[in-house]
Amino acid sequence: MHELTFEQMENILLAHEKAELEMDIEATMATVSPDGRWEFPSDGLVAIGHEAIREHYRRMLPGAQQWNIAAEKRVHAGGSNSLVREAWVSWNTPEGGRLKGLYLVVMTFDPETKLISAERLYTDSNYAKFMERQLDVETYKDFPGVHTIESVAPVIDTHDAFAMAQSRGMTIDGKYGRK
Repeated sequence: MHELTFEQMENILLAHEKAELEMDIEATMATVSPDGRWEFPSDGLVAIGHEAIREHYRRMLPGAQQWNIAAEKRVHAGGSNSLVREAWVSWNTPEGGRLKGLYLVVMTFDPETKLISAERLYTDSNYAKFMERQLDVETYKDFPGVHTIESVAPVIDTHDAFAMAQSRGMTIDGKYGRK
């Protein structure tokens, strides 16, 4: 498997964001892997597969336009077929004000298809409330392909720092996080 360059991933992300800002769900979905996985830890949900992710955008994009969402990156970093973007975000309120907050999204890319294969969107409490309202979490959680993170997350019995320390000739004293 080969790795995408930072520029290639940024180009895929730009096509994705362009489609979102133009409210073109089909073009947005054209940048998403068919077996994509979108996680929303702030809401405790994960959308798995094209239809669950499409439903996310069907619910979110109209609000993004209606409430004039704007974001400005603070940190943009890349790794092996992944990008991390932290940004300030602002949006209008129904009462006429303008709220602001933060989000951090971790994206992974399929290097063969050159599509986004996963997003993990972490938000502050302000933006989490906005997303809850736009998604209508109470009905979205029942949409096919949408699950609680609790229902799909693995059980971790031993903190991975123990193995990392051991591989570097170190030991960690104590039993916290160790089976």
